[in-house]
Amino acid sequence: MNAPRFAFAMLALLVSVAPTLSHAESERSWVAELLNPELRRIEKQRAADERELAQLGAPVVGVTAEQLGYQHPRLDAPPLNPAWVQVDLRSSQPIDWIALVPAQLDFQSFDRTAYGFPKRFRIDISDDREFITFTTVANFTESDFPDPGVAPVAVKLTGQQARYVRVTVTKFALENGQYFFALAELMVLSGNRNIAISRPVSVSGRYELPPRWSQQYLVDGRTPLGPPIRRDLLSYDGLFADVPRDNSPPFMAVDLGRTFELQEVRLHPVHARIGADVPGFAFPKAFRIEASADAKFTTPVTLFENLDFSNPGNNPVTIPVSGQARAVRIVFLASSSSGPQRRFGLSEFEVYAGGVNVARKGTVTDSPDTLPQSKGWPLSLLIDGYTSYGKLMELPDWLAMWTRRRDLQHQLATLAERSAAQGPRTLERGLRLLGVLAAALAIGVFVLSIRSRQRRKNEIEELRMRLARDLHDEIGSNLASLAVTGDIAAEEATDDTREDWREVQRVSRESMEAMREVLWVLGAREEAGVDLATRLQRTAQRMLARQDIQWQAPPENPPADWPAESRREVFLFFKETLANIVRHSRAKQVELSAKIVGREFTLTIHDDGVGFDPAHVREGIGLKNLRERARDLDGHFTIDSSPEKGTTITLRAPL
Repeated sequence: MNAPRFAFAMLALLVSVAPTLSHAESERSWVAELLNPELRRIEKQRAADERELAQLGAPVVGVTAEQLGYQHPRLDAPPLNPAWVQVDLRSSQPIDWIALVPAQLDFQSFDRTAYGFPKRFRIDISDDREFITFTTVANFTESDFPDPGVAPVAVKLTGQQARYVRVTVTKFALENGQYFFALAELMVLSGNRNIAISRPVSVSGRYELPPRWSQQYLVDGRTPLGPPIRRDLLSYDGLFADVPRDNSPPFMAVDLGRTFELQEVRLHPVHARIGADVPGFAFPKAFRIEASADAKFTTPVTLFENLDFSNPGNNPVTIPVSGQARAVRIVFLASSSSGPQRRFGLSEFEVYAGGVNVARKGTVTDSPDTLPQSKGWPLSLLIDGYTSYGKLMELPDWLAMWTRRRDLQHQLATLAERSAAQGPRTLERGLRLLGVLAAALAIGVFVLSIRSRQRRKNEIEELRMRLARDLHDEIGSNLASLAVTGDIAAEEATDDTREDWREVQRVSRESMEAMREVLWVLGAREEAGVDLATRLQRTAQRMLARQDIQWQAPPENPPADWPAESRREVFLFFKETLANIVRHSRAKQVELSAKIVGREFTLTIHDDGVGFDPAHVREGIGLKNLRERARDLDGHFTIDSSPEKGTTITLRAPL
């Protein structure tokens, strides 16, 4: 393969991949990455982030309980003063994390936007209920906060404690022309526990719409995020207990092995997935939490009782408790009307003491499960650390995972923007290589093309010269002979034919002059000695034989280095204008001027004919030709005319 063909082949290859170089999604193209090392680094980082995001697992997201959270009353205009919500922890306590969980409506996918999340806000802590003095731990009031989607907005604190936590909203969300904000949950973590659960909430704008919206739903533990888990499915979805034959209340109990100072109990509902997708399956409508100093519950103590508990969906039910005990149990008092009757279920039972779940090493007892499908399931399911959809995580780790997931998503979006920004640079480098190959191709074919053009030019020039020579030698000599014959015949003719012969003589001589003009335009050697000024004078004399010609001054010739093609264009412009005067103007006098002013050649032609209104005259071939010739000269021309006042045409062309 010779050099031109090789260069052409490489050029075709680059042209075929060029579209991939200018688009943001093309960074995976090996050609784009080859041309741009930065694109390779971006792709490497993106692949690592996508792997890490995949390792975090797909979250189980969805509204599975009636309670949605707190919503500020909707307003028709932005509020004059900031709004706030705050929780009273009842005592000053160490705070490690504060998290705002965005509200969602109904079941949501992972990539849905948040409902009514505040645009601008700050988080303050204080030991003063009125927040006369406070500490700001997070400030997002300078610019609009990006939509968090379903992910919690978590703030990590170090070495701080307070009794009150307040969220102050300085810019509301806007929906359907109304201003408001909404939150599903306000979480305050101390160690592994959410100490805001069930604590008193106060708000600046009260809005109660149970069972959907209420200020107390802000700390009820029911969120679109469900339990703090990493998705990991087992063969079972929970442990079940049926009402015994003696109709005594069924129960599930955990012997902790020794006595602990209790802090809270967490009940995780069954999210049925074996046979049907039912969150909160078989969760009791009425139940009691009891503690005992011994495993046999000789003298049980009631820690909590609720006879009308709404179904929590797949959300954990967190119950703050106190007191010492060795064993803890839940006694099922009534089943929900919408669930299975005389049957109850939990996916996990947690008991926290000293900030850790001490039930993990306990022993489970319960009322028997009589359903053949599940009665053989191990009792350890109640304390194995798994809910129906995954492995439980401590709340700080869970928040850190969500924060990392959101950071990775933001980083991936940033990498996508950076990749898109690399598109022009990649394209530039590709075009440089394309240019090198194109140059190689051009060099390869340059000699052949220049020779071909030169040969063609020579052939055209030779044809033009031969045409000019033939015109001069054949038609010119014939016209000359005809003119001589007319002259002789006019002398010898009778009075009746003398004028006819003189007309033949005149037309012959005009035709000879017109042929000389054509030869001059063609650049024939026979007319090479005639300059532009002389040619303009001769042509005016020939074409305006019936008009009075007035040259304002002898026409000036352009410099010798002015291209011959420009001279020909000026001449043809001049000739076209004179032809228009003869055909249309009915002029008696024509004033002409051809002069050089600075570096500009100016040709002016004025007649005293009938004139016309340029604004109401359709541009014909003649005017179009004049405009095109002026453009070919990189100049411009003007027409100044009005009815009965003649016409002035001016051409200006740079030298």
